[in-house]
Amino acid sequence: MAEIYDTLVIGAGQAGLAAGYYLQQHQRRFLLLESHARVGDSWRQRWEGLRLFSPQRYNALPGLPAPGEDWYLPTRLELADYLENYAAHFSLPVTLSCTCERAHKKEDGSWRLETSRGDYHARKLVVATGAYRTPSLPEALAVAFPDSVAQYHSSAIKRVEDLVEEQSDVLLVGAGASGQQLARLVLALGARTTLAGPAVSNLPRHFLGKDIYWWLYNSGMMTARTYRWPGKMLVAEGKGEVTVGEPPVPAGVQRITAKIEAYRDGRLHFASKQTAPLQWPAADRKGVIIWCTGYHNQYPWLPEEMLAADGRPRHSAGRSTVYPEVTFLGLPNQRHTNSSLVGGVGQDAGELLGG
Repeated sequence: MAEIYDTLVIGAGQAGLAAGYYLQQHQRRFLLLESHARVGDSWRQRWEGLRLFSPQRYNALPGLPAPGEDWYLPTRLELADYLENYAAHFSLPVTLSCTCERAHKKEDGSWRLETSRGDYHARKLVVATGAYRTPSLPEALAVAFPDSVAQYHSSAIKRVEDLVEEQSDVLLVGAGASGQQLARLVLALGARTTLAGPAVSNLPRHFLGKDIYWWLYNSGMMTARTYRWPGKMLVAEGKGEVTVGEPPVPAGVQRITAKIEAYRDGRLHFASKQTAPLQWPAADRKGVIIWCTGYHNQYPWLPEEMLAADGRPRHSAGRSTVYPEVTFLGLPNQRHTNSSLVGGVGQDAGELLGG
């Protein structure tokens, strides 16, 4: 007879580990399933030079402080190692290199999970695959470029110098934090650099002598509950992406704030008629596009009835509205404005799994 767990947790990143902590505290029989070869690998695979916006004071999972000074901004590798150490510190049961392929609701109300390492059975599921997993690309625009133009999503970049050389003509689409930071690295290699995308609000790193995150947390803006006022208002009136402490874009970067609408006859065409079409790439240079266009979540392995038409899960503050024994963790604005952040997943996990 197949072994039946109380709970299977899909994903052993920060959200999955926080779930594991509370399941362990309440002596549940559970297992975390992680698709990568090591805990923290989703961070290790990000590009070199990446640092978190949030200082260590606000990067701890439940039960284990983040290492280092309170206001230090950790690198991607330091965060990855913290997650791996967290799993080891609490001896959380993690099965690695295990990809979920299909989840089936059985007649007796339990779940069968088909994975690359066999089937698992449980009474409850926690979906903790993260908020930034599936790269988002403007497909209709991307296919308009010729094969001679190399295209990469920012998530696929580890070392910029492996993809860009001095004779490259690099177009970065998306002017948020990743676009700005990668533009600086590209420019430093001597490549012709163009950064395209609407202007993004930039918060100062420090305000009145304190880190901006001190103000955001102490004002309640980072922890507001998004399923009731005033959190609902903050989410509804959100102005999109915000950066923190980014220096001005270097003068050597060509900056275009108009939206790219099409690519025809070797020219970029823009939604604003006030912006003239731009010849790109230059005749003597090799074109490279880096799409800094964010992520979306996809769950092709979940039952269709659990998903909305756009592929997002049907849930209320993290609890599936179709099957209440299924919990989601780590989604943007799921229960609080920091629900998708390292320092926010623990509170959500405690509220949803702590009983």
